[in-house]
Amino acid sequence: MRRRNDENSVRVTNLSEDTREPDLLELFRPFGAVSRVYVALDKNTSISRGFGFVNFVNREDAQRAINKLNGYGYDNLILRVEWATPRTN
Repeated sequence: MRRRNDENSVRVTNLSEDTREPDLLELFRPFGAVSRVYVALDKNTSISRGFGFVNFVNREDAQRAINKLNGYGYDNLILRVEWATPRTN
């Protein structure tokens, strides 16, 4: 996987507690080259906190994924997929 590019970062929320990074990769890979996948996990239980990020190599691929997967039913939940807001240092 390549280095992170926040410009092409998509935030995914309403993930089930069972969702892991390979699951998100499998879901988003059909839209284009993915450079990074991250699912936030609880430090104590290692259960998903319900959100994650997917970074694409190309912005156009990220936009296609947002268009197709926002509102998509996944693991009995409806995903919310949107552009991630850039980090502030």
